[in-house]
Amino acid sequence: MIRLLTKSDLEQAASLVAMAYPGMQLSGEEAQKAFIERLTIEIESQNNLKFYGLFNEQNELLGLYKLHKLNGNVNGEIVRIWGIGMVAVHFFHKKEGIAKQLLQHFHELARQENVGIVSLYPFNTSFYQKMGYGYGPTRYQYKLKPASFPNSGDRKKVVMLSAAEEEKIVAVYNEFVSMHHGMMERTWHERNVIKKKVSHYAGVYEGDALVGALAYTLQPVKDSHFLHHDMNILEWVWTKPSAFVDMCTWIHSQQDQVDRVYVRTHDESLIYHFDDPRNDSNRLIPSVYHEIGTVGTGIMYRISSIESFVQQTNFNSLNRPESPVTISIFLKDSFIQEQNGRYQLTFSEDTWSIEKSFDSIEDVDLSIAVSDLSSWWMGCVSMEQLVQYGKVEVNNWPAKQLDRWFMPTTKPVCLTSF
Repeated sequence: MIRLLTKSDLEQAASLVAMAYPGMQLSGEEAQKAFIERLTIEIESQNNLKFYGLFNEQNELLGLYKLHKLNGNVNGEIVRIWGIGMVAVHFFHKKEGIAKQLLQHFHELARQENVGIVSLYPFNTSFYQKMGYGYGPTRYQYKLKPASFPNSGDRKKVVMLSAAEEEKIVAVYNEFVSMHHGMMERTWHERNVIKKKVSHYAGVYEGDALVGALAYTLQPVKDSHFLHHDMNILEWVWTKPSAFVDMCTWIHSQQDQVDRVYVRTHDESLIYHFDDPRNDSNRLIPSVYHEIGTVGTGIMYRISSIESFVQQTNFNSLNRPESPVTISIFLKDSFIQEQNGRYQLTFSEDTWSIEKSFDSIEDVDLSIAVSDLSSWWMGCVSMEQLVQYGKVEVNNWPAKQLDRWFMPTTKPVCLTSF
């Protein structure tokens, strides 16, 4: 049985998570007590979080997950993008299909609420791809010298922000969300991080409005003296290009105290704004390509209801056909069986609509796995690339044309962790 966790379940939950994630270092009595207090606050507060657990007949907790009810930007439309996190299975009940049941429960809840797309951060990418999740955008981590940052702005416009300015920090963040496909609105947890002063904040005002904000920490450089630091940028948003330039100039001025600046971004074009994007590895990639950073794959997306996704996003902000169009799709989804099958995707009177068809799956225009569809419709990979690498076959329509209608013009950006 899977049900919502209550306060009386939290001791079991803490013990289970401690075994499932030993890296969280929750095995000690004090650590578990603090974790239970944290869970208590999360389940009792008015927020976007829900905890679900799978229990056996003896009411023993065998697995759990945390549901994040998030709102995100998809092609300029703010829609619900639910997330699943803290998927944990009892250490002595592995290989019993518990994780699969938890994911199925999560998907069922999303479909009941007409949530068209869900997301997660994977512990194992191949495991979740088999469940229909497609790869999201790659993230780059750069280690830059402060002197590499542009120095053409006004560093004096950059001021220290305090927790008292939480609402303004949230406002500029959510405005950044409205401007960038893939971004998710500020969450209850992220507001608490601001209140608890987990990091420093710097920002730029234009009149009374905050138009840029940067969250960072300073960390001692390993095996160096106490005056030597690295700057770790945790979050960086702006609504005016001038604010970005001013904050770059402020970072440029920190050369006396900061050795390297860690910047994490989904935007591979960011390196073109720096004088020297090389990191400190001094490595070359053949023939002569200087290492500038590391790259990873993280957030994954899944179309949980193709009908809801089409209805809610309508592929706004993308090119439209000049006349009515019907495209037949065979969607391969072995994990959500009721979604597997043939669909007719139709454009008429400036609106896209979709309905399931029970015609033969032969001779369809597009046959595609839900994982690839999810990555494509979120703008992480193009149909042209999927065809080029032999993952998808397209009939009757040029792949470039399908990209113009269905693929966002920019890759998603996501700063939300869950």
